[in-house]
Amino acid sequence: MKYKELFTPVQIGTLTIKNRFAMAPMGPLGLEDSEGGWNQRGIDYYTERAKGGTGLIITGVTFSDQKVEKQDAYVIPNSTYRPVHFVRTSKEMTERVHAYGSKIFLQMSGGFGRVTIPTNVGEIPPVAPSAIPHRWLDKICRAITKEEIRSIVKSFGDGAYNAMRGGFDGVQIHAVHEGYLLDQFAISMFNHRKDEYGGSLENRLRFAREVVEEIKGRCGRDFPVTLRFSLKSMIKDWRVGALPGEEFEEMGRDVEEGLEAARLLESYGYDALDTDVGTYDAWWWNHPPMYQEKGLYRSYCAKVKKAVKIPVFCAGRMDDPDMALEAIQNQECDVIVRCV
Repeated sequence: MKYKELFTPVQIGTLTIKNRFAMAPMGPLGLEDSEGGWNQRGIDYYTERAKGGTGLIITGVTFSDQKVEKQDAYVIPNSTYRPVHFVRTSKEMTERVHAYGSKIFLQMSGGFGRVTIPTNVGEIPPVAPSAIPHRWLDKICRAITKEEIRSIVKSFGDGAYNAMRGGFDGVQIHAVHEGYLLDQFAISMFNHRKDEYGGSLENRLRFAREVVEEIKGRCGRDFPVTLRFSLKSMIKDWRVGALPGEEFEEMGRDVEEGLEAARLLESYGYDALDTDVGTYDAWWWNHPPMYQEKGLYRSYCAKVKKAVKIPVFCAGRMDDPDMALEAIQNQECDVIVRCV
């Protein structure tokens, strides 16, 4: 009975999750087939996690955009490449997950932008909010056009609708998090635009707002849309991240702006914030190695929890049940996210 609170239900919008445990989204390489759907290994993989009792499963990242940052469909599942096939394979997987009382969300990517994997770049400049340096290569990114933004937003709506048809209980947007494309728009260090997508925080979050509005418009207000969200960037300079315990001047998003962003994202319609800190410029925060303390995001999640009314997810080496229980009891978060 000591851990009873970890097995109480939690609401994500109108959806009830049976306990406080979620499976962290992890790269789905090897779980896809050649047509952008799920292969048998992927279906079995997520089914086993449901069988183990996980309340909410969040898939590894998938794509919907096929124009701006075209990805090979046989590398990562794509919800718009072969829609009928994606829906068919998704239905087989989600029906099996639901048989064990678990819920499952599809994680959808808004794109890489300046952090595009070097082997995917080739000779074409990667896109970004503005003409800024690439994270890994000696290249300057190309500023994405408004037409391309609209194309990505529409693809989110198409992909989420296909996910709903395939039996997914909701989606997670990837995200205003870790320095990916949507996060690059949100951070003034990366976003130098003079149009309606740049300048004020509200303008820099416009892309993220249009995504949730598009999905809710296509799938209904009750279809849960959650967001991966980094409260603080941990950036000292271009390609230079802060170390644990180090005093530094934040060049990216600081906590004050992060909390204002959290409140805005809630007002836009996001149903939960899956919270951490860091960016690709400070890689060791979003992907904490063994030298990072256990539960390293707890204090940041607690700040977000006080700022919003929607549920807050907390990951980051949360692999101790006593620590997880304490985080729930202290109202630092609502859901414990684990790699399982």
